[in-house]
Amino acid sequence: MLRHLIYYKNLTKYFNFIDAFFITFCLKFRFSKLFLPILKRTILLRKNTKDKETFKEIFFSNIYNTELPFEPKKIIDAGSNIGLASFFFRIKYPKSKIVAFEIETENYNTSIKNLKGINEIEVFKKAIFNKKTNLKIEDPYNASNSFVIKEVAEGDNFEIESITIDEILKEQNWNSIDLLKIDIEGAEKNLFESNYENWLPKTKMIMIETHDRMIENCSYIVMKTLNENNFLLYTTTNGGTLVFYNKKFINL
Repeated sequence: MLRHLIYYKNLTKYFNFIDAFFITFCLKFRFSKLFLPILKRTILLRKNTKDKETFKEIFFSNIYNTELPFEPKKIIDAGSNIGLASFFFRIKYPKSKIVAFEIETENYNTSIKNLKGINEIEVFKKAIFNKKTNLKIEDPYNASNSFVIKEVAEGDNFEIESITIDEILKEQNWNSIDLLKIDIEGAEKNLFESNYENWLPKTKMIMIETHDRMIENCSYIVMKTLNENNFLLYTTTNGGTLVFYNKKFINL
């Protein structure tokens, strides 16, 4: 009982008290759907996945909830899973435009349902990578949120196309990125190894989870590149997400 009262209290940070009550009720009785009657929305949390754990990480453990020095309006969600982070950002930053990217088919399909009808959110089934290429998906941990991508040779069978951040900027007609959230299961090493020279200086803040357990030296490559490109650590959230800011844009 006490645990669910704590859940309810946390949820009222983001939702009206009626929707917070219904979400708490659905979680308590392990429903696969969270009903939000005031927002007129249903959030799908699939059984036998880590969807419920992901929801709790975002809305209870607050892995993305920190007070930024400005309100971001241009957000990239790299590794959007079932759309919960994008949903969180849209609630916290209602003036934002969010473009989200997810590689796994079932996650992508669920995110489309979870984000349906929310203005200024687009979801794409592509992998953010450091170059235009074709990729295959591996699931070494047999989980719904721990996929690894590997480049395939030209002419070989592939499962997903990549997209670069430079391409995203061009397609969205953005000259900068306010917030880049990255949770891409080790592919962050590739992203920060090369071909970042154009988009990284245009990025104001980065929220990132690194995955050394999956790809060796991820953290080292990410930290080295950020340090060499005028980024400093802003904070670490309660859930352990690292938040960096670009000194070019933000003077603290």
